[in-house]
Amino acid sequence: MPIGELEEKILTKGRNKADSAPPHSQKTLKEGIREEALAKEGDLVPAEGGIVKTPKTLPRPKTVPDNYTTSSSMVSAVVGGLSTVGYRVYGVPAVRTDLAAPRIKRVSDRTNYGDQSNAGGLIHPSLYSLKGVHEKDFFISRPKEEIACIFRNVGMDISEETFHEVWNLAAMKHPRGQVCVETFRNVLDEIQAQKDKQACQTSN
Repeated sequence: MPIGELEEKILTKGRNKADSAPPHSQKTLKEGIREEALAKEGDLVPAEGGIVKTPKTLPRPKTVPDNYTTSSSMVSAVVGGLSTVGYRVYGVPAVRTDLAAPRIKRVSDRTNYGDQSNAGGLIHPSLYSLKGVHEKDFFISRPKEEIACIFRNVGMDISEETFHEVWNLAAMKHPRGQVCVETFRNVLDEIQAQKDKQACQTSN
């Protein structure tokens, strides 16, 4: 693209910073300070059939520089390529564990969110499944009275003091202080394991 005389001077000789600075700051700039030239005088050649100058075309190198790599060569490299640890190499997984399962799933939604039972669960269902209790029911947040009712109905005799202690420890595991059956049961197991460990140490 041909350039004019003014553009040629700017490219080869630079531009005075004071000329482009705001009026209130021109006084603070020293005289003679110029920006670095964008192109040398030898980089501008006359255009064909005229005297107007234009930037010359960069020549193509005859040899490839050492250690020259592109993003495509890095992805497709067999040795020294990009590591694929931590993310899927290609395609969409059959089980979309990266998506949150909707609370109410539509009939037309055939996406497997990982909350469905596998073949083993169909052939050998768990005791909870036979009673109509599914895995997601253990992770639903419930009030304190409902948690107490559930554990007392299954035959666990828990005192009021122990129940409040377990409830407070379970509530600390959730940022909003919510408690589900699974969290409450895990805290009970941890407390029982500590008691068994202390009993073994005292007996020895």
